[in-house]
Amino acid sequence: MVRDKPILFERYPNLKDRIPWVAIGNYPTPVQKMENLGKELEHNNLWIKRDDISTDFYGGNKIRKYEFVYGKILKSGKKIVATAGGIGTNHGLAAVFVGNQFGLKTRLYLFPQPLTWHVQRSLLLYHYLGAKIIFVKGVYRLILRLLGIRLFKRNYYLILIGASPLLGIGTSLGTLGFVNAVFELKKQIDAGEIPMPDYIFIPCGSTGTAAGLIAGCKIVGLKTKIRPVRVADAIVINTKNIARTANKVIKLLLKYDKSVPDIIINENDFDLEIDYYGSNYGVKTKRGQAAVDKIYELEGKQKDFKIETTYTGKTLAAMIDFAKQPENKEKVLLFWNTYNSVSLDEHLKNTNFNYTQLPKKFHKFYETSFQCWRIKKCLEQKRKKCPAYLCDEYRCWKVKVCSEQERKNCIAYNQLKDIIKLEEA
Repeated sequence: MVRDKPILFERYPNLKDRIPWVAIGNYPTPVQKMENLGKELEHNNLWIKRDDISTDFYGGNKIRKYEFVYGKILKSGKKIVATAGGIGTNHGLAAVFVGNQFGLKTRLYLFPQPLTWHVQRSLLLYHYLGAKIIFVKGVYRLILRLLGIRLFKRNYYLILIGASPLLGIGTSLGTLGFVNAVFELKKQIDAGEIPMPDYIFIPCGSTGTAAGLIAGCKIVGLKTKIRPVRVADAIVINTKNIARTANKVIKLLLKYDKSVPDIIINENDFDLEIDYYGSNYGVKTKRGQAAVDKIYELEGKQKDFKIETTYTGKTLAAMIDFAKQPENKEKVLLFWNTYNSVSLDEHLKNTNFNYTQLPKKFHKFYETSFQCWRIKKCLEQKRKKCPAYLCDEYRCWKVKVCSEQERKNCIAYNQLKDIIKLEEA
């Protein structure tokens, strides 16, 4: 849908000429009932918000944030965007896609995370789409790099990790995207598309998305309670920092429009889930993987969406456990899908899987192969017919629905089945 302004500006017109914004996404994104999952869990009110299809070229939660962030970038006149994340960062990939839409160059500063096929795919895509990628070993070096950009690279626009304030430092423009999202959800509730959610489950990796929803619900007057699920380190994701980010965005709104409710977010205004993270960022967990598999079988195949194990799988696992509790059987639960479901297969094909074109520091991340066609040395004609060829699921035997006997005799299965360990979290 083509929009000339966000819903937030309709409600508070004084913001229009004072806060930068540019249309990028296809909003509103649909809300859908998850009937099959509900039947399995004996719960009649499980819903999904489809931010995974927020644009035709790339989906996910960052698009909402970037409508405000890139509005500011375009207004600044700067032509180079710098940001950071793990080597498989979806935030970074979204920045490359959006930057390309506006003719901007992108620099990605990437630090290590657990190696998966998703990580390898992402690195190939960053390079293919024209981003310059720089490997940074460790958080302290990353901080120094970003500080150097802020102080000395005047022609760069720096987006902090997740397009959110970090420990209270940085702009709240990205957070506004999810304040605006609550106004969108309210319209869908009023139109009868979804009942008023009692709880919204959202991944929390940099505070901005969850904080925007929390602040938005307070401003709009929804009784919905946000349950952020921690998927990053506790030094960043904790109740104090989430509340701080939410209050910061309210202050930004009040600065430009005094009719915005002057409210304060407290740490008891939301329920932070902390038991699904695992030992480190990006690790795969048993409950997270089980949620990914369950939702794909019950809902994803039918509705054409997917989730992953770093963010959305852990979040859905938290919602599933919550839904199973007898006292929550009548609650309306909304899972906000922040992952991308738009196919990137054509882009990936065009990379020719040639990692040697990447800077040499990234070559070590391809010493382990996650693709069965590489392990089995399949010819191009054969792999083109294989459903696991471009799939972002490394467990090829699940994609191809192999029998136990087929798996037992397959060299790819025997090499891949234990390659990634699942933690108990």
